[in-house]
Amino acid sequence: MTLITSCLIRARGTYRSLYRFYANSATRTTDVHSVAQDSSPSKAEQPFRTTINDPLLHTEKDVGLFYTVDPNDLKKISPFGKALPLQFREECEAFNETSVMIRQPSLDVIKLMKQINWNLPPLKVVLFPSEVGVGMSLCLFHVLHYGFRKRMLLVNTPTAGEVLKLALDATPSPNNEQMWDTPAAASAWLKTFAINNEEILKETDFRTKFTYTWSARESTPAGTHLLDLIAYATDRIKYASECVGAIVKEVKTQVKEKNIQTLVTFDTINSYYGPSWIVKPDRSTVKPNEVTMVKALQELLLPDWNNAFIVVTIGPKGVLIPKVREKDNWLVHYPHFRTEHRLPGVLMYDGPMTVKSLLRTEGIEALEPFVPIQVQKYTDDEFNSQYRYYLDRNWIQNYRGREDEGRKEILFFTAKNPFEMAKFVGSR
Repeated sequence: MTLITSCLIRARGTYRSLYRFYANSATRTTDVHSVAQDSSPSKAEQPFRTTINDPLLHTEKDVGLFYTVDPNDLKKISPFGKALPLQFREECEAFNETSVMIRQPSLDVIKLMKQINWNLPPLKVVLFPSEVGVGMSLCLFHVLHYGFRKRMLLVNTPTAGEVLKLALDATPSPNNEQMWDTPAAASAWLKTFAINNEEILKETDFRTKFTYTWSARESTPAGTHLLDLIAYATDRIKYASECVGAIVKEVKTQVKEKNIQTLVTFDTINSYYGPSWIVKPDRSTVKPNEVTMVKALQELLLPDWNNAFIVVTIGPKGVLIPKVREKDNWLVHYPHFRTEHRLPGVLMYDGPMTVKSLLRTEGIEALEPFVPIQVQKYTDDEFNSQYRYYLDRNWIQNYRGREDEGRKEILFFTAKNPFEMAKFVGSR
């Protein structure tokens, strides 16, 4: 009887616990569409969107508000999706729209662009972060969208470090044994340039001024349209890296006489002033200036031309930490790195977020003089706008996250960091 009685007591205790669980969970399964998205009337009065979707008309009154990018503009600015971060692109696919927040750093860059003298050598602006994940790439995209709407010639290099990090097809140049070609990355850059500027190149009848010899039998004569030159290089991909140099040369030579304002952008350009992961047959590392495409793009930063404006970003993704593999371990001779939350063997820079630490001496000498602009975390208004945008898109499913206490919890755990906020809200 004792055994039976103990079993009944345990069964009754189990029943009570299950009853409490389902009774409490009944309130958790509230339909998110039936809950008020913003119960506070004071917050509901504050808009999080702007009806002005043209970057040419954005002012400081629009700071912290979202504007919707025209899908047609997005296809031309970022034809392969590289101009936007991966996590942001995934959010845009889920939201069925591409909305970007208007922030002060991008407006500061646009303001400088309106005030400069285009007859002088190009002004260089360096966006650097206060910490990881503050949204520099989105600020750069806003500037790119402004240049596109203003019908400027776009020379965009998104994810600049990929050519030195993921160049699995790196081969010695056929015309220069001391240089290395990256055909796949060069071909993608040429296609992006052609799609970004197809209308401008056709309207201005942009043709080459020089003759380019690719081999003993193949050459491109002067007077060839730039789009035809790009089509030739993408078909004969082994000449794509040298074609990047030809495009840079033609752009620097002709934009002044054709009166075409040029916007040059680099994302994570600090990768061009450090080590690379391309290894020679003798197991020595290829330097960035020994890569044909990188050396050609670095010439855009020289002050020997005008009618141009240069905007670059620097960040931890652009720091390629040198590594030497010995059996199963990585021997690293670098002061700041971390391996948490990364794939085995992949190192992440975790040092100071300053211009000197990220660019180092070589990068600073190459970019000087430049205007540094720091991109910081969200302000209170920007955080509230981002929070209300997530509510509007029903991205926060938990009903408690849609209340004021939930907003305070998100604020506490993310500390107004854009990337951490997107990651925290997307996991709930």
